[in-house]
Amino acid sequence: MIMKHGMVMIVLFCTTVLSGSAVVVVGCGYVGLTFAAVLAGVDHTITCVDIDGHKIQSLKNYQLPLYEPGLHELLFDGAKKNRITFTNSFDDIEHAHIYYVCVPTPVDAQGACDCSYVRSACAAIIAARSTDEPIIVVIKSTVVPGTLRSLHEEFSTPTTNIHFVYNPEFMREGCALQDIRTRNPIVLGAESDDALHLVEQLLTACLPAPTDIIKTNFETAELIKYSWNTFSALRIAYVNELATTCRLLGADIVPVVQGLALSEQLLPTAQLKPGPGYGGSCLPKDTIAFAHMLDFIGLNHTMSHHTIESNQQHKNRLVRDIVSGLELVRGSRTVTLLGLSFKAHTNDIRNSVALDIIPALQARGVTVKVYDPVAMPTMQAVFHDVIYCTSAYEAAEDSDCIVILTEWPEFSTLDLAVLGSVCRKKRIIDTRNLFSPTNLYNHGFDFITMGRL
Repeated sequence: MIMKHGMVMIVLFCTTVLSGSAVVVVGCGYVGLTFAAVLAGVDHTITCVDIDGHKIQSLKNYQLPLYEPGLHELLFDGAKKNRITFTNSFDDIEHAHIYYVCVPTPVDAQGACDCSYVRSACAAIIAARSTDEPIIVVIKSTVVPGTLRSLHEEFSTPTTNIHFVYNPEFMREGCALQDIRTRNPIVLGAESDDALHLVEQLLTACLPAPTDIIKTNFETAELIKYSWNTFSALRIAYVNELATTCRLLGADIVPVVQGLALSEQLLPTAQLKPGPGYGGSCLPKDTIAFAHMLDFIGLNHTMSHHTIESNQQHKNRLVRDIVSGLELVRGSRTVTLLGLSFKAHTNDIRNSVALDIIPALQARGVTVKVYDPVAMPTMQAVFHDVIYCTSAYEAAEDSDCIVILTEWPEFSTLDLAVLGSVCRKKRIIDTRNLFSPTNLYNHGFDFITMGRL
């Protein structure tokens, strides 16, 4: 991923980082001005560009077009010290090595993300270049996955010396500077390792508190930002639904939310893992019963209803994934299921995904072989016409597809070379992400994981 002039770029930029670099911020909105003020606070020279001439004139007159606690003082302190200048023309910009794009990305009439301002800003940056020295264009605007890849393919070649990095913002309006000084999450997506490293240097030099840094590719970084915003929206929408439920039932939302907070102790957000779908004795029956109660009091199509539907759709997709790999198999077809309990360390099969998968496969004439360290006796009372095995390797013999349903520790230590030698078709669907994609690939498996690269 390191481009042609990577070493030249490192030398140039490392020198400017140490001495205070020239950075151009394109877009004088909330994100652009806040970010410019923070950079200027550590002796970087910032040029803020915006096509709105009226806004630029107001900024030159020390008039802030928005309100954010502490921003007026920090921004214009930098301007008065000649660390920040404002302009509406790229012709006024002296050469810089880093350009931050902080322009709006509204939704269009169809609800799609409008990235035209981002693309126009990139085109203007490139058109204004006076030398062929390497530059880094950092996109801070919120853009849908695929946008950076498109910009990279259009503008970045080994001869143009233009390197793109995605660095989304996570500031909350009303407490942005406090967030920057205390939390400072950094997400960086790039194709060039050099560019990613140099932007990381810039950010960690100007952020006062220890930072959490995720370094990844374009698409993952873009999805992190959208999933973060959507997750926040989901939580707010859910608590609003709960408030309405409380009002109709005579309950108190304040202790209800306090009770919700206890879930962070049992299932911290940082420990969330994808799987084949939730099961067990509690979640399925309680979401159904809660949705039924909401129907009774007149609240339909809530997030609880959609959660039940989403879980079923997820299991249906798993069945389709399994079956799609069997289409080219001639003669009898065999699928191995590893794990029957709804989770590890229990023999509880209530609402286990296996209960959906087994009959769905049998209805298609597929032979099902299974293995579970403790749950097979329980499952034998439900299904008599599957083949119960004494080990994962025995279950995999002559199999056309191996599906890992339960995260039993012994499954994560399976020898893939042995597993691949006994199965008929080297295909694994790892719903618990027990194996790295690289390891599966190196052992010659065709595989599906839960969102891993």
